[in-house]
Amino acid sequence: MSNILFLYDNLLDIAALTESSEATGFPVENIQHPFRSKVWRTEDATAGTANVVIDHGAAKAVNCIALANYNWASAPGTLDLEFNATDAWEDPSPSETEALTWAANPTANGNPGIIVKTFASKSYQYNRLNVVYSPGATPTDWDLGRVFVGTYFEPAKNRLAGGIEQEFIDASYVSRTAEGQEHSDEIPIYREKRFSFILETQAQWELFQKMFNTVGIFKDFFLVINYDNEPDEMTWYGKFASIPEMSRIPVSYFRLDCVFRESR
Repeated sequence: MSNILFLYDNLLDIAALTESSEATGFPVENIQHPFRSKVWRTEDATAGTANVVIDHGAAKAVNCIALANYNWASAPGTLDLEFNATDAWEDPSPSETEALTWAANPTANGNPGIIVKTFASKSYQYNRLNVVYSPGATPTDWDLGRVFVGTYFEPAKNRLAGGIEQEFIDASYVSRTAEGQEHSDEIPIYREKRFSFILETQAQWELFQKMFNTVGIFKDFFLVINYDNEPDEMTWYGKFASIPEMSRIPVSYFRLDCVFRESR
């Protein structure tokens, strides 16, 4: 997997979803919701087996998937994205399948984990996320939050300009009574990243503009800086905290200075 990816063109959000099971109050449509805390919960899943069929309405090119806010405490026995021209998955088998690699959530440092997989583009009307997770205890049902299925923007060359700055934001409110008693309104901690990177051509700059014109500073997306080496620290779900600043540098390069704020 290349180092820097912007997963912003989420075809899942405009697709029709059909789940194998769902618990009351936790519909499968929650995986389309921008809040990662809203989850699809299975119900009466036999041995933890459940799936969701994604109908794009027509063949659509897909080359990436990302999953956030799942509660699988260990690797599922089956975790894959399947592709087919029709909504038939057992006989015959799916035309193509991409196996996903589980990542702990939360990570060892307590931050949200994210599963990402890129692959050669495949164009089918139907995708199916198929999961078998049996933790060896009852219940065997599980939760899944935000899901991305679609395409992404990737600079032709990964050139980070300088390091990456990270700040932990704790917006919790702490006050004291007149008698000195402390009161806290706890708000989950999130991270804010500052980073710069280089685009080497006008065409790449135009693709970046297309991406930003889609998400602006209001739409959440997945940002992947270095998933191969640091998936825990370098993969985030959130939005731009401010409009990226562009500056021209010699040899017609473009430098982008970005601030990205994690969504919890």
